[in-house]
Amino acid sequence: MRTLHCLLLGDDFTPAAIFETALRERLGADRGFLSCTRIDVAAGEPGAAPSDEVGEAFGDVEEVAELAAGCDLLVTTFAPVTRTVLARAPGLLAIACGRGGPVNVNVAAASERGIPVLNAPGRNAQAVAEYTLAGIINLMRRIPEALDYVRGGRWRTPREDTFEKPSGPELGARTLGLVGCGQVGRLVGRLAGAFGARVLACDPFADPAELASAGIEAVSFERLLAESEIVSLHLRLPRGAPPILGRSELSAMARRPYLVNTSRAAAVDHEALLEALESGRITAALLDVHPAEPLPPDSPLLAFDRTRLLLTPHAAGVSRDIPANTASLLAEGLARLLRGRRPEHVVNPETLDPCFRRLGFPGESGPPGQGSLRPAQRAALPPECPASGPSTTTRSTPP
Repeated sequence: MRTLHCLLLGDDFTPAAIFETALRERLGADRGFLSCTRIDVAAGEPGAAPSDEVGEAFGDVEEVAELAAGCDLLVTTFAPVTRTVLARAPGLLAIACGRGGPVNVNVAAASERGIPVLNAPGRNAQAVAEYTLAGIINLMRRIPEALDYVRGGRWRTPREDTFEKPSGPELGARTLGLVGCGQVGRLVGRLAGAFGARVLACDPFADPAELASAGIEAVSFERLLAESEIVSLHLRLPRGAPPILGRSELSAMARRPYLVNTSRAAAVDHEALLEALESGRITAALLDVHPAEPLPPDSPLLAFDRTRLLLTPHAAGVSRDIPANTASLLAEGLARLLRGRRPEHVVNPETLDPCFRRLGFPGESGPPGQGSLRPAQRAALPPECPASGPSTTTRSTPP
């Protein structure tokens, strides 16, 4: 009887211990067949991962490959999982990546090997949606300016109703345009709809009927730009694609809207945005993603009027609940996989049947009883995994 060896590469945001706890809880009685190595990668700059293979990765490829040698399961959020890493782990059964889009994993190379890549879509959707809505209200009602109004000693009148105080329009009855309407966009639409806003969306991948059932009207990009009083971006552009909001698109915004971007900096031409703010074609904007992060001191964005351009530090997707959400999603998927059941979230589902066969299952079917690991599955595990009992190794230095 062999033991599955799981390499858990955590970080300062989602420590490996959280992954291990969630995985053992999901496995229940089968957790005794799991041996974990926990390593928390120190925060730092993106590593030397080849840009033509993976993106937004942290860590050194060679050192990750060394750590991955002999493991059966690899769980990570940011470590680069390239062909080099996969080549050093001939017995790898599955990869679990704690992101909605596993851009730090070479999915094509994993698919060639029949290795499922599990992901965690929606792990921070609620956080981003709430932050976006808060940003819209702060922007429209000028709440940051109102805070400064009090602390700066400018509040001198006892009158309650006066436009001497920072103020702005209400969200209710305004038209919100969502550019991109996946999980986050739909949540934003639902929250804004609860305030009474009319919600439009442009997303070529969304079903108009499904959007309509959520109270969102599917429209063309041109109509969204023409009718929206608030525009919020929720999309991921292909690498190298031009900004979706350039000079011509910003000029087409007929309602002088408020603009919020919590998705990708590349979606906006920032030079054109500053021009649109200066001319008044855009009333005000909030940016949580930026062309360089952190913003350099000489960035033109920092020099612009802070009452009309709010800048936050890529924090929309950061909440205290996200690490547990991420670990739970991945643990659930891995537990299902190890019991011969299809995970809910896997980016290359064509690899599941080969993986099930390697695990000793004939195909996508649930094992008998309560779903414990079959004897045939245990015997079929690759010889690289340790024969010793469950053990945990923790290392806090970066790989």
